[in-house]
Amino acid sequence: MATTQFRLPIGAKRQVTIPAACMKLLALEEGGELLLEVSGDHAILHPMVSVPRRDLPEELRKKFLSRQGEKESDIPLSEFLGQIGYKGSKKSKPAVARARSEKSKAADAEPLAHAAATE
Repeated sequence: MATTQFRLPIGAKRQVTIPAACMKLLALEEGGELLLEVSGDHAILHPMVSVPRRDLPEELRKKFLSRQGEKESDIPLSEFLGQIGYKGSKKSKPAVARARSEKSKAADAEPLAHAAATE
């Protein structure tokens, strides 16, 4: 197999343009996908092919479907954290949970402030 090389300059937005000759050589089309594999200090691009599930061979489709959804072995996150000995503190609440908590406190306080202003 002959080796063909292409220089791909990297643009301002980290974009790379694939030369037309390379696209033709790899049978790529606009909108197609490439898989970038980094190994050590070099990169390899692999053409990707997307296949609708209905077109997968029956055995492969069954394997795919068996991996979907909840499993009997699934446990809640809190239970898992307990099993590994994680003890969280109120300070370590995720930002989203803190924001929700603060928002609900503010919402609870609003009716009181409104009632005091109307008296």
